[in-house]
Amino acid sequence: GEHSAIMVRALPRRTGFDDAWLPAFVSDTQRRIISLLSGPFNNLNLKLATSILQEFDSSSSNRQDFMNNEDVSKAIKRRSGSSSSQIGVSELNYFLTPHDLKRIELYGRNLCDHHLVSDLLPSLARLYFLGRMGPTFQLSSLQGALLCGIGLQNQTVDKVTAQLGLPANQVLAMFNKGIRKVSIALNGIVEEEEKSKLLGGEARQKAEKAAEKLKDVSLQTLEEDAQEGAKNAMSKLRDDAKASQLPSAITDNSDLMKFAIKGTDADWERALEGQKSAVNSSGMVQVQRNDSTAVKRKLNQDDVDKEAGINSPKGSAKKKKKQRKKSKK
Repeated sequence: GEHSAIMVRALPRRTGFDDAWLPAFVSDTQRRIISLLSGPFNNLNLKLATSILQEFDSSSSNRQDFMNNEDVSKAIKRRSGSSSSQIGVSELNYFLTPHDLKRIELYGRNLCDHHLVSDLLPSLARLYFLGRMGPTFQLSSLQGALLCGIGLQNQTVDKVTAQLGLPANQVLAMFNKGIRKVSIALNGIVEEEEKSKLLGGEARQKAEKAAEKLKDVSLQTLEEDAQEGAKNAMSKLRDDAKASQLPSAITDNSDLMKFAIKGTDADWERALEGQKSAVNSSGMVQVQRNDSTAVKRKLNQDDVDKEAGINSPKGSAKKKKKQRKKSKK
């Protein structure tokens, strides 16, 4: 039969924005043909199918002039509904799981048969021919033809070998090398994503400065810090005792200290510092009490015996005297 073709060329504009419709049209046509290769174009000759896809690759290289302009790039993506930039990890997870990537790596290292990755070949072929592997990634013509025939057209290895006229072992060897390249490229994308999450540049410098500030925090152990705090507390208590200006004979006597006026001279000066509000209606002055300066009464043997429920000898002697007086009466 006869075939007709329409050649279309966009007229250049100064801004370049109006030229975005043609690259968007080419991108949409490429995506549709790749999808149809597994259906109506399944029996298409492998060499013809590969040459069509290679033409899209050459046209995509010519589109780099448009893609350099950010406005044009956004317009092409909006009009075509697809992106031709390198795929990210979040989008890659929709096509391949980490376990799938591991299977591809195992096949690239000749640790498993090609049947183990046959279900992943359509996704790999679609990502490659849509240019999602990156602008610098490229397979050889034979490797691209094998990926097109096995991955896109779902043909068997024997059928592809018959069309290419090559021995089966050579076809499988070249196919394995191509899948190894794809595996390395995909793992590189994942590694770059993980590296971007690590500290680097300004974030790393800020973290180092923060760590430098905390460098001297752990010079003392917890026990040493507790001992230093106890020494400071005891010195504070001694200073407060000296500030009270009372001799040790009085401060050690719990009976006398019951009637001691609480508060140091500094506390009284703060309370009476010309503030009428310090004196209430009853003529009393309130001074904040520091419990650390209060002298506690020492325990004696009688207190211990009362807590234990044991009668002290003094108490028992008093009881005997009372009983004697009652008996005399």
